Amino acid sequence: MDAVEKLSREDFKELRDYIYEESGLHFSDAKLYFLENRISKRLKEHDMTTYRQYLDFVKRPINKKEHFKLFDSVTTNETSFYRNPPQIDAFAKKVLPKVVETAKARGQRTLRIWSAACSSGEEPYTLAMILRENRELLQGMNATILATDISHEIMDKARIGLYAPYTMRNLSPKLTNSYFSKEGREFKIKDSVKELVKVSYFNLVDYASYRRFRNMDIILCRNVLIYFDLKVKREIIKGFWDCLNRESFLLIGHSESLHNINKDFKMQHYSRALGYLKP
Repeated sequence: MDAVEKLSREDFKELRDYIYEESGLHFSDAKLYFLENRISKRLKEHDMTTYRQYLDFVKRPINKKEHFKLFDSVTTNETSFYRNPPQIDAFAKKVLPKVVETAKARGQRTLRIWSAACSSGEEPYTLAMILRENRELLQGMNATILATDISHEIMDKARIGLYAPYTMRNLSPKLTNSYFSKEGREFKIKDSVKELVKVSYFNLVDYASYRRFRNMDIILCRNVLIYFDLKVKREIIKGFWDCLNRESFLLIGHSESLHNINKDFKMQHYSRALGYLKP
């Protein structure tokens, strides 16, 4: 097979625009070599030598599977259990009790949490473990965690629930022993946690489909907004606002902010963490 040609500036711009239109992911001019490196593997998979060939191929409706493979290639999925412990502690000790109290007061029987951009499952399974640890608080209520991502490949890993020790570095021995079984050098999430989590595909720029997630009590979309431009951020946050019940919460990444994006959410200050309340 002939070597893959370098990604030209013209083809880079067209690829970047296509990815943006389809996913909302924004890549600056400085990301040419990043996209070249990530997508070159897809060209080799199809015995292609130019990015123009690949672009024409992936745009064809008949090649929808490759459309998803492209997203798998260019998304970053760095995550871990209990990522950013101060924010997870705020979820467990402040946000969850408040939301449960409000939900019970209005006669709700099911608590609904959405882990948007769930990656390989560490975040939704962390939340599920916290729910299991707070059975008394949730007494009389059911709970469900909807976990979504744009990458089919990474969602398959979430469904399997098998993890290397490094991604579990923030977990206490108690949680590890209670909710995982050892499989060789890796750890398998137990069914008692898995049964709370429903993993499914969702593209955050599919704005018309946000209605699938109405009546949420908590939405987490952490360390994701940084990949979108201001226009897309505003649309996504508007979608989250419409999905949340009153007196419910949105949690975004610790380095992210809704400044200049949305003025309706009310910022909540916790110990070394922030959250946003829909009043």
